[in-house]
Amino acid sequence: MTSNINIFRSGNFVCGMQGTCGEKLSECLVSAGVFLDAPCGGKGRCGKCLVQLSPQGKPVLACQTLIENEMNVYLPDESIAEAVIETITVNETPQKAKAGIAADIGTTTVVVHLTDINTGTRIATTNGINSQRIFGADVISRIQYCIENGHEPLEKLIREQLGLLIDTVCSASSINKRDISGMSIAGNTIMQHLAAGLSPAGMGIAPFTPLSLFGDYYSAGEGLPERIYFAPAISAYVGGDITAGMLASGFADEAEPAVYLDIGTNGEIVLKNNGVYYCCAAAAGPAFEGAEITKGTAVKPGAIYQVKWEDDLGFSTVSDLPSCGICGSGLLDALAVLLDTGAVDETGRLLNSSETEHIIKNYINDGKFLLSKENDIYLTAGDIRKLQLAKAAIAAGIQTLLQHTGITASEIKSFILAGGFGSYMNIKSAVRTGLIPESFLPVTRVAGNAAGDGAELLLCSGEAREKIEDIRKNCIYIELSSDPVFNNQFIEQMMFS
Repeated sequence: MTSNINIFRSGNFVCGMQGTCGEKLSECLVSAGVFLDAPCGGKGRCGKCLVQLSPQGKPVLACQTLIENEMNVYLPDESIAEAVIETITVNETPQKAKAGIAADIGTTTVVVHLTDINTGTRIATTNGINSQRIFGADVISRIQYCIENGHEPLEKLIREQLGLLIDTVCSASSINKRDISGMSIAGNTIMQHLAAGLSPAGMGIAPFTPLSLFGDYYSAGEGLPERIYFAPAISAYVGGDITAGMLASGFADEAEPAVYLDIGTNGEIVLKNNGVYYCCAAAAGPAFEGAEITKGTAVKPGAIYQVKWEDDLGFSTVSDLPSCGICGSGLLDALAVLLDTGAVDETGRLLNSSETEHIIKNYINDGKFLLSKENDIYLTAGDIRKLQLAKAAIAAGIQTLLQHTGITASEIKSFILAGGFGSYMNIKSAVRTGLIPESFLPVTRVAGNAAGDGAELLLCSGEAREKIEDIRKNCIYIELSSDPVFNNQFIEQMMFS
């Protein structure tokens, strides 16, 4: 039995659609192109997929609401419903350009570059929040969905989103989409599986076996170029985004020993020594992406991205707009401020205002650290614990690789930070919270969106494709979940100094 659904935003009618009675409202909205934030993967825990069923009605969770009869759905103003395309940058189109597409498919964000294959010149770039987010903020949630329901819905979403992003850069550059002559993709192994039409289910249970480690061409279906090169992966949890990032950042040529770290919903770490790349993936969870944090958000206008204490609390927001949440770099800064002022002790406990004489007590109330009273932005004790777990996982991963190779942190000659969060975080806050060793500070280099840059190199150069295979051949993967060194280090790294 079907039901008519009318969708409204800001009181205005957006569209109408039909849904199946008994189906989850959140999944039905996806088919209408409405992507509500759902970092918990539809489990009803995060409370972020709120909608109303009447203009003044009580908000309900779309992931816990079943379709029945005719429904009116009123969308919130703050959602990712309109963020499938977020920004676009356009440069001058070279004459006689041979256009190609390079894509970086992150768990949180998808970036597409329109590039001249002949010269490597970037013509246009666009990005947006990964439309699969409705099925969870992390890859584990999405794998679990695929195990229970099949991978086809997530495959369809990412392919449609890539097609939409490609349409956007082509239109902005006056390039006919039919003239696109090649495409490359770099992403974690799960994202690459879904874009290639492969099920990631085997990576959800031990021994975490992918169907492919890529490094070859695949067909990605209607709306996309016929043949797409996928960057080679190392394991289920160290993917083509890491090999592409190492390629683009010049990590292979760095003085040894060197460390490469990409922090996103996972923390992939590589330690290079004597020409060998020792790799691991620390399951940090999506905390540093702002997901499953009470007032957390992705990077967008109004997101608090910097927090500092200079006689009093201060923060900065993206585009200097009123605060709407706090993103990863702001979360790390906030944690550093709480540690510096003594508001969080070495165990990670948020003190009560009566337990500290510091002026920061004026910002602590009812178990919350109040960043913006005006806009109700705060961190809870539970949020701080999630950040603590995330930092402990990454710090323990670094220490595990150091111990496996017999190298001390002070011997590291180069430390490369990659990924969206890694590019914007305050490195001093990372040291203060214990995320990275202090000795890394003077040898740190920020690589930016290295995965996207690597995808461009792979699009344009056969030599780059050969070099990335050489990198993969010299990689040794260390599974942390069964590693006693990691387990011991994780417990130790939970403490703050």
